[in-house]
Amino acid sequence: MVQVENAPQSRPHSGLQRADLVYEYLTEGGITRFTVIYFSPNGSDKIGPVRSARLAALRLQKSYGGVLFYSGASDHVLGLIEDGRVPAVDENTQGGHYFVRDPGRPPPHNLYTSQDRLLAGVQQSTQKVDYQLPAHAEPPKGGDAVTKLSFQQTNAHSVAYIYSADSKTYLYASETGPEVDTENGKQPLQITNVILVRVAHHGAGYTEDVLGEQGIDFDLAGQGPAEFYSRGTHLTGSWDLSDPAKPLRFLDAKGKDLPLPAGLTWIHLVDPDLAVTASA
Repeated sequence: MVQVENAPQSRPHSGLQRADLVYEYLTEGGITRFTVIYFSPNGSDKIGPVRSARLAALRLQKSYGGVLFYSGASDHVLGLIEDGRVPAVDENTQGGHYFVRDPGRPPPHNLYTSQDRLLAGVQQSTQKVDYQLPAHAEPPKGGDAVTKLSFQQTNAHSVAYIYSADSKTYLYASETGPEVDTENGKQPLQITNVILVRVAHHGAGYTEDVLGEQGIDFDLAGQGPAEFYSRGTHLTGSWDLSDPAKPLRFLDAKGKDLPLPAGLTWIHLVDPDLAVTASA
């Protein structure tokens, strides 16, 4: 699990195409951050830029049971990592062995890890998982045809997706243009499934950064509404985190596990009343 920056200065990103899941959520100052999840890291792809941990990342780490790779955090979040003995690897672990700086980019937007560094870091941990993810399958029929959708995730960050019937994936564009992967020849990211998790957030009561911005926490507990975009169709359902020590479950309108195709899945944590513009 890697904390990846998404401020405009961090783009283009590296190594996201080979991820299994990407959670994108609001942080302080109107920007978003990614928690990027690889179930079986392998290869040498560069991943990043890596930045600091947030409360949302700790919630996700508890759910998925992964090892968290990050660079720094607020005193409050660092205290939670240390007190909770969260399996984590930061820039200072073993003298920075699991990260590297790219001299071609300005700091702090130039810290990277890689697939092989992830694997080495995970192998040093005793962390184990005891859950099994739902099997991949084609989404159920009956959804609305949607090939374009857009929304304003924050005041400063816009999101737009366009579905490609040829590749059966979605292309993601932000306010600065298409999201591409430098490890894939700067080709646009091809996202198989897009999920909107509608969940409230609130100020967490501590200072997050040097500018004095307040930390943010999400009400990721119990259940809530969700929307799913896959294979050019739109389905409604819900998310379920009744057990915070298990991954989020995604359910169809009847409350049953919703099957989704294998491939990169992008999960946005958005406000409950977020407006989405969609068309066929």
